[in-house]
Amino acid sequence: MKRETLYNDADNLLYVKSRGDNICIICNDMEQIDSVQKKMHKYGNIMVEVEEWDEDENRKYIVTFRIGNGQKPVYN
Repeated sequence: MKRETLYNDADNLLYVKSRGDNICIICNDMEQIDSVQKKMHKYGNIMVEVEEWDEDENRKYIVTFRIGNGQKPVYN
């Protein structure tokens, strides 16, 4: 994984970006956040922020995780 890199393709279900010791993921709904959180926590990554964007059918959630224990990030 490269620092400050965007990992995204047009057909991806999630937008993922590395930013230093953080991983930012844009989720479409709360169910997706729950699923992502379980997978990220399993590998020691810690959720540090959830920001809600827009309203109604356009609503997105920007979820930021910090890489746990000085480890390299783990992507699922």
